Amino acid sequence: MPIVSTFCKKGGVGKSTFIAFLGHYYATQGKKVLIISADDQNSIFKIFGADDKIFDKQDDFFEYLLAGKADLGDVLLDVRENLYLIKTLNTDKLSTKLTLERSQEKMIRKIIEEYASWFDYIFIDFPPSSNRLSEVLLDLSDAIIVVVGLDSLGLDGFFNTIQYFYDSDIDVDHIKYIVPNSFSKNRRAPKVSLNKLTAQAADFTKQAVVLPPIYDRAIVKNLQAEGISVFDNVELERYDQKQLNLLKGELLELFKLIDLNKKDPEPKNNLASKLGK
Repeated sequence: MPIVSTFCKKGGVGKSTFIAFLGHYYATQGKKVLIISADDQNSIFKIFGADDKIFDKQDDFFEYLLAGKADLGDVLLDVRENLYLIKTLNTDKLSTKLTLERSQEKMIRKIIEEYASWFDYIFIDFPPSSNRLSEVLLDLSDAIIVVVGLDSLGLDGFFNTIQYFYDSDIDVDHIKYIVPNSFSKNRRAPKVSLNKLTAQAADFTKQAVVLPPIYDRAIVKNLQAEGISVFDNVELERYDQKQLNLLKGELLELFKLIDLNKKDPEPKNNLASKLGK
């Protein structure tokens, strides 16, 4: 399953952070990883300290590729070894074009499929809002990971996500994993929310696995502020280093439970120079 999406109809639940860490982890294992940002804010770039790449050039957005004004390799932006990002400029305008011109949807599918033949993993990061682009990319996904914040608003976001899938005729069975986020043993609300989420998942997403919760750790925001990924080799102050090691250990155990059934890539010449193959 080389095409994987993280999604939730609720902002601030940690979708971008989770997919960034997951993608970087696979990249450190020697896999070729592509993360496509379907979010105009392109927050995924900030997590890797690559804010300067968002508007460094004006002709390397995904929309230029779709318009035939850029080649497949032109829009790939490397942020770590084996890890590439693609940014978007105006997804609402692109979604309108997708709705009015069916040929655009076919083009997107062709582009994603060609990238899929090159990369071991393709991840797609979405905003909490939805549009026609979201529907197309979710439909293309072999697996969908729903990240849920462990509070009442997070649970609402999970329910709204399921409702959106039904309303948009997206196969709920494509949701393979549910990731509870911001757990705390010392607070009642996250525990109650986790129990409710587990029950709701059993009712609405029978094919999905509810993974162990990710603990709420301040180190995540500290890393984001510095543009540091948990899988970067860095030395921090003693307390932060301890928290980083705890977070890294928890994520490694979590990632062992995720099986995305990767596919072996088939190289194509027009990307060879960009990817170093």
